[in-house]
Amino acid sequence: MELALLAHALAWTVFGLVVVTTVVPVRTRYHFMALASVDSMIPFALLGFLFVMAYPDDRRIIALVCISGAAASESLALVLPEKCLRIERAILKVLATVSGLLLGALFAELI
Repeated sequence: MELALLAHALAWTVFGLVVVTTVVPVRTRYHFMALASVDSMIPFALLGFLFVMAYPDDRRIIALVCISGAAASESLALVLPEKCLRIERAILKVLATVSGLLLGALFAELI
């Protein structure tokens, strides 16, 4: 039970951090966050993993929410003035989210 509570807190914290780093202007981020692997892949893979661990019974809904969130985070570039929409970044974010979801499901089955 404590693992699920910790997963809930971490999942929503990572979700909040992803939203904040999506909305924050590029100039105000740290230099290491400009890398594609750090900015796009790791937070979204972690997001998918933690949400599967937090909500193990609702995997389909969680998968839809996480994948939609990954696509929406890159689609915000159409609204925000300092961002530019790049399809390859959106694909990387979605693939990282799917890999996190799959790893989370595998880990949940092993526990």
